[in-house]
Amino acid sequence: MTTYSLRLECEATDADDQTIRSDVDAVADAFFDDEDVFDQDLAVDIASKTLTFSLNVDASSEVHALEAGIGAVRSALHAAGGGTPGWEDHYRMLRQEIEADSRGSVHA
Repeated sequence: MTTYSLRLECEATDADDQTIRSDVDAVADAFFDDEDVFDQDLAVDIASKTLTFSLNVDASSEVHALEAGIGAVRSALHAAGGGTPGWEDHYRMLRQEIEADSRGSVHA
């Protein structure tokens, strides 16, 4: 297993500032409770309507790491009501970055 660091950025395309503010707590709670990933962080920029999810995951390949990372982000967005039909219309993936951690997979 290799530890991968991921940074996934989403845009809340149709949301107004108040909707983003009200969603953030539910999104963060679900994201930080996900046990399949670790060292999570969430940054929100209300002005640009972006949510940036940073996380680490142990996986056998970049593909599996990206699947786990996107799964954690989708679950967090679903927790904020993004699980209704058409949720993809509300949150659009802007950027995906992944990097193998050269220090190995040591985490608490």
